[in-house]
Amino acid sequence: MQRLDEFKWEDVAAQRRHGGGKRAVVVLGCILLAVFFFFTGWYAHWFSLSENARNLLWAIETATNGYYQPVDEEALYQHFFEVFALDPYSTYYSKEEYNAVLNANGGQGADTGISISPYENNGKIRIFRIGGNSPAERAGILDGMYIHRFGADGNSLQTGDQNELISFVGRHVGAFSLECGFAADGSDARIYTVASGEYALSECLYRDREGAVRFVSENASLVANDAAIGALNELPADTAYIRLDEFYGRAAAEFEACLKLMKARGRTNLILDLRCNGGGYLSVFSEIASFFSKNAEGSRLVAATARYRDGVEENFYSENRYDEFFTDSTRIFVLADEFSASASECLIGAMVSFGAVDYADIFVRKEGGVAKTYGKGIMQTSYVSPQGSALKLTTAEIFWPNGKSIHGVGVTEKDGAVGISATLLPGAEDGFLTQVINLIA
Repeated sequence: MQRLDEFKWEDVAAQRRHGGGKRAVVVLGCILLAVFFFFTGWYAHWFSLSENARNLLWAIETATNGYYQPVDEEALYQHFFEVFALDPYSTYYSKEEYNAVLNANGGQGADTGISISPYENNGKIRIFRIGGNSPAERAGILDGMYIHRFGADGNSLQTGDQNELISFVGRHVGAFSLECGFAADGSDARIYTVASGEYALSECLYRDREGAVRFVSENASLVANDAAIGALNELPADTAYIRLDEFYGRAAAEFEACLKLMKARGRTNLILDLRCNGGGYLSVFSEIASFFSKNAEGSRLVAATARYRDGVEENFYSENRYDEFFTDSTRIFVLADEFSASASECLIGAMVSFGAVDYADIFVRKEGGVAKTYGKGIMQTSYVSPQGSALKLTTAEIFWPNGKSIHGVGVTEKDGAVGISATLLPGAEDGFLTQVINLIA
């Protein structure tokens, strides 16, 4: 029997050299196998592609390597990505663009909050929508105002077109001044000071005869702030008004906070304003639909159904919470226009299906003899690449709880909705809203 002290270091070294050679052979074999399987997989993937896909990859590589000048790959690929606009709602986002979309849809603003209108502007710059709780709203600027001049301060104002305004705001650091008013000739214009920056976007505006309130997210909770737009004095004493801008961020929590305020102030009737609301997340829609489940039975309700091209259906569920804020005698009215789309139309569909409103309670802007909502009854899904870019594609058609699809049609006077002839954008007075209040009073 060999004792421990009989081992010699040179024997150990020899054993190590012998074992090391074996290990080297094993490692080399693993590397060769990995290379073999890599190329086998690559070629298998290559030949699994369609001929058009292989030709496209070949054309990109050939153009990149063979063109007589260096190719701007970013611009080249952008041209290819544009083909994914298969309909007006499908698009490709770069990583940076997609992150910006997520931030905006998550309820975080980082701009002035001003959207410029391409409509009814008389050749001038006109505001389409002011974001809730944005720097522009806090400055007192309102939807429908004209922007006559802009500058670093009130003493250096200049005129310019929309592109010049956007360029000025983009390069300016700190607060700046806008000269705005509802009169196209500038006769009622005044100077507003706006400071661009990050802010918690508010999606809901509450108004009644006592005042106007925005619910703003602060430190993961909602805080009620007085809104610059002011009370709606012409409202009936028992009626509240809620404007829902989009179905993003904390819109559902804000909407519930508005309903709680409505109840606390003794209002039993509601005017829900969905004008220019282009939609948003179906998850947010489902939460808000819970409050309009008047005649629905059960605690878990199908608020909408998505039907994919293979026939598979996906239900979006709501709770049954109507009785928390409304009574059997409550009257609910809906305001809509040609820009009320997608989740807005889904909410109208849930309200009609659940019996919270009749078509006669829906007021739609009438233009050129036509009164209709947008008519977008389809759903988009975003697919994110490992690199962080994304494809947003239309993936399903949406059906109301009663089985109806309004895609390409919208909600119209033929359904029984009431057409209201009014301008798209409000002036110093909101003519559309005034007409509805007079009709329901």
